[in-house]
Amino acid sequence: MSKKPWYERWRWLFMTVVSLAALMWTILLLRDALPELRADLPRLQAWWLLLPLAGCIACGYIGFEAFRALLLHVKPQVYGRLALGHLYFVAQLMKHLPGRVWGVAYQTTAGNQVNLAMWAGVTVTHMVIATGVAVWMALAVMGFAYSPRWGALALVLGLAAYVFGWHRRPLTMLLALISKLPGRMFARAGAALLPFVEASFRFKLRILLLFGSYWLVYLVSWAGYGLAWPGLSPADGMVLCALYTIAWMAGYFSVVTPSGLGIRELVFVFLAHRFPPDAVAGLAVFGRAMLLVADILLGAFYGPFVPVQPKKTDIGPTQLS
Repeated sequence: MSKKPWYERWRWLFMTVVSLAALMWTILLLRDALPELRADLPRLQAWWLLLPLAGCIACGYIGFEAFRALLLHVKPQVYGRLALGHLYFVAQLMKHLPGRVWGVAYQTTAGNQVNLAMWAGVTVTHMVIATGVAVWMALAVMGFAYSPRWGALALVLGLAAYVFGWHRRPLTMLLALISKLPGRMFARAGAALLPFVEASFRFKLRILLLFGSYWLVYLVSWAGYGLAWPGLSPADGMVLCALYTIAWMAGYFSVVTPSGLGIRELVFVFLAHRFPPDAVAGLAVFGRAMLLVADILLGAFYGPFVPVQPKKTDIGPTQLS
């Protein structure tokens, strides 16, 4: 039996060290905030934190509807809403483990009516659009906080980028590039995403409205954090949320840590340096906790609806082709 490569044998240790180092650095940066944190916590109006929690839950479901729309566009009528909700939200829970590939692996195993390339392709498409709209909305909020002109400019540029990204020529070029990457998986993923080239205007608008409402609800709901924390305003809560969204992206792409643990908090502390350190520390904790709670609640609701696997005797020639 051949030995595993050295990087596979040591990757868990590497992930742990990176996460702990980032967390320790974050704690050191926020160390001076502890006296203010102890003074402000008793004055915290905790009931207002239910607003961002409700926003996280609502956004989790809207994100699922966007994923469902993308999947049904390339594979119509493959799963009902409840069964697909199980596959989506269980995979969302697995993102809190090191390596988000576990979520796609579970979807492929439990939902074997869709192949690995298609799950991966739709997941990546969902991630790219969600990330792009997240940046768009976050920049718009920060732009409006600085000047209405900058906020409006961010909105116009984001909309132009979305329209261009869905245009037939750049989308065809992107899929062709994906198909030429080394590995059979990329070729299959490129082929699985070809139906998006012919997507209708109505479909593109629906996807925009879903992702746009997702991030708009998320950002607005964090006004509740500004109302809950002493010394902050609702607008401060929304700006902090926009900064946390940028930090969330940094954590999302730090694939070596579970759900960006440590990396997300560290980036957020740097970005939000002009706000009171105790408020930044509180949001760093509450932000991650609420996202986790929302994923757990949605995962628990959809968990029982495991897709029924087709019997071997029910598989006909058309299903095998």
